[in-house]
Amino acid sequence: MKPGSRKLIYVGINFVISPPPVINPESFLKFQESLISHSVDFTESSRQEQQYEHRIEISRGTPPLRIVVIASTKQPIGQLLILAPNPARTVDYFIQETEQITEAFVETWETSHRQIMKRDVTIRDLYEATSDHAFQELWEERLGQSIDSLATFGPIQGGGLRFVIPPQPERPAQIEIKIESYLKDSSKIFVENQFTWPTPTQPGTSFNPKTFLLEAENYAKNQVLSFIRGSEE
Repeated sequence: MKPGSRKLIYVGINFVISPPPVINPESFLKFQESLISHSVDFTESSRQEQQYEHRIEISRGTPPLRIVVIASTKQPIGQLLILAPNPARTVDYFIQETEQITEAFVETWETSHRQIMKRDVTIRDLYEATSDHAFQELWEERLGQSIDSLATFGPIQGGGLRFVIPPQPERPAQIEIKIESYLKDSSKIFVENQFTWPTPTQPGTSFNPKTFLLEAENYAKNQVLSFIRGSEE
């Protein structure tokens, strides 16, 4: 892996909440006004009423941003999803914007009884491999295996590693890590970090997106990179 070659291609955070937000024309308008007052720019917005859920979608093209608010009509839960595909900015900027968005959400749907049932964060990166094929680099240099041992499969377009790490007392998140060759460009290493906090919070707990995004980001920059580099460290 080439040092300093990181390219962030996706970052997102998701909250499952209870009770669900009431989505109607009034709250739709109020949420947009609150986003603007919190300096969150957007270019498109819509409200949808479907059989099993009511939904608000707000988006922006540059830099990319998508906000989704969902209220289930069959269960007492809702969802706030904030994501940036090909964000063109740093995770720190995304953290700042998620804080503004969650503040606008709280301002729109005020309640002291909100409970966060689950939280999850996904961060995806690309890194430049030092060889022509990222999987070959992972297989031979990181794992110390001979490329000849794969001959039984014939030509291989790509491959990689997946780790699922259960919650620990000192780190209550479940972690799933994927490290593999990028199928669209085999000279790049694709890394995906997924953090899930499955334990419901106490009622009235704040969203606090910065804490969870930083935990996943620091893990990506430290433990995951340290593993990939192996003997280079």
